[in-house]
Amino acid sequence: MKKYDLLKVLGITFLIVMLLSWVIPVGVYSNGTFQSLSTAPIGIFDLFKIPAITAITFIHYGLILLAIGAFYGVLNKTGVYSKIVENIVSKNNKSKSRFLIITVIIFSLLTSVIGNPMLMFVLVPFFVAVILKLGYKKITALASTVGSILVGQIGTTFGFSIWGYLKNVFALEMTTLIFVRIVLLIIVVTLFILLIRKNDREVSITKRKKNKKEEIIEIPLYSELSSKKSILPLVVIGILSFIILALGLYNWYYAFETEFFINLYTSIVSFKIADYPIFANLLGSVSQFGFFSNYDLLAILIISSLIIGWIYNLKLSDIIDGIKDGAKEMIKPAIYSVLASTILMSFINVMEIYNGDFIFTIVNKFVSGSEQFSLLGTVGSTLVSSFAYNDFLTMLSNLYGVFGLYDTNIVPIIAFIFQSIYSLVMVIAPTSVILLAGLSYLDIQYKEWVKYIWKFLLIVFGIIVVIAFILTTLI
Repeated sequence: MKKYDLLKVLGITFLIVMLLSWVIPVGVYSNGTFQSLSTAPIGIFDLFKIPAITAITFIHYGLILLAIGAFYGVLNKTGVYSKIVENIVSKNNKSKSRFLIITVIIFSLLTSVIGNPMLMFVLVPFFVAVILKLGYKKITALASTVGSILVGQIGTTFGFSIWGYLKNVFALEMTTLIFVRIVLLIIVVTLFILLIRKNDREVSITKRKKNKKEEIIEIPLYSELSSKKSILPLVVIGILSFIILALGLYNWYYAFETEFFINLYTSIVSFKIADYPIFANLLGSVSQFGFFSNYDLLAILIISSLIIGWIYNLKLSDIIDGIKDGAKEMIKPAIYSVLASTILMSFINVMEIYNGDFIFTIVNKFVSGSEQFSLLGTVGSTLVSSFAYNDFLTMLSNLYGVFGLYDTNIVPIIAFIFQSIYSLVMVIAPTSVILLAGLSYLDIQYKEWVKYIWKFLLIVFGIIVVIAFILTTLI
């Protein structure tokens, strides 16, 4: 049953939500006032209907992961991808721990500044290949890459997918509490590096005592094909693609009120030759920088795959085979990334009918209908809501009706709690899209990850509460 571990965890989670829907009434918040309604039970028919609706609504997660697989499938066909991996492995064989530390810093820092975990997942297969080639276990590869993405979110600095939404919903600035958030980022990343180093040493000691041989680990999305061709084109295209995606997916206008990319886009698409809009027609429906969607991410990954195949003179059949083989390896992660939003979809269904759900009832118990700020009430509300709403904007939009009317002096603290607690929950929640994709990608059981990470999460949770408490005393 190991291969169905994640499916079992998702199923149990959904059944718990289903049972709770029969006993906890729907709650509605309007202008800060709570109203309790009747229950909205999830029935037997919904057990089959909601997953189907989820697959249709959140299919973009799965498509992106399939495109990532296709991208690496083409890279493998070039033969130079394995050369890059082998070169990095050979240069870090004598300093393996240094590479792990660098990996954690890269993923956590980029996520903190850029945001968008799905974009960061594009880098995961490459770093995982190097880490596994260096002889580390799969759980270490998961923690150093996917884990670091999620840890980086806890200490979000300028990431638009977290703080950009908070800025616009709560009328804050991108620099609000920036020093506090930087300090939190440094603390959690340092603790996470210590966790990874400690676990690796324990594994190494255990192996020496038991005199066990190293287990042979199959590296996903990696093939050892040799080639004498230059690695430069692949490196250049890979870096340029990532930069374009990072710039395009970051909403510069709503983050910093800059119209540079909007004006640049307008100038390009309005350019005409003999009164013919050449670039507008050539580019088609490409979005302007700052307004890229997940489908733009998908398109650029496919385009980059084709360009790389063309530059390295791959036959069309080899490109197609590479796309097919790579996408095939990502089918399971793609499926689980979509199913991770099943719980969210069940609440969205109820929300469309009642304009509320039973999470609001639970939240009301935490805040007790008080207009006075409660630190523990806010933390508890965010914990519960984060498990239910794995999409940050959805969680923020729903909780705004509860916390949006507080005094403006307390709002930055509420935003800090939302950011850090939500991101903390995503490190362990069975509804976390990136976590389930990573677990499935590396074929790691959910309980193994919980055992690995739970102490770290408790420590970080305590640190977040202490920081929030200190902030409340300074108001």
